Amino acid sequence: MIKQHVHTDITTDQFTILQFIYQQEKVTATEISQHLGLGKSAITAYVNRLMQKNLLQRERNEQDRRIVYLSLTDHGTKVVTITEKEIHQFIEEKLAHFDMKEVEKFLHALEKLSDLMEMDQRLEE
Repeated sequence: MIKQHVHTDITTDQFTILQFIYQQEKVTATEISQHLGLGKSAITAYVNRLMQKNLLQRERNEQDRRIVYLSLTDHGTKVVTITEKEIHQFIEEKLAHFDMKEVEKFLHALEKLSDLMEMDQRLEE
């Protein structure tokens, strides 16, 4: 259901990449790969598609030209902010049907699940 609120020109995976870059401002493909647990070839394919859609831009590091930073274009920033707003509004409308104690209990359970998943990930590394 949330997928329906992601911008129509991009997939949810592409949105996740855009959102990560938005939060970090400037990243390398390697950082995206590590954060999402995807191979560099998959990230390269995503980046190329997002570049074609004028959502990302590349910038070479002045000291080390081998390092390429990715950042959002103005259009990319707009897509992320509008999409996040639509997703938040959708979720808020659903959460309005719960009282505060239920929401707090739900968030606590999600935090616990997140902690357990992070612990598992650390054990795998």
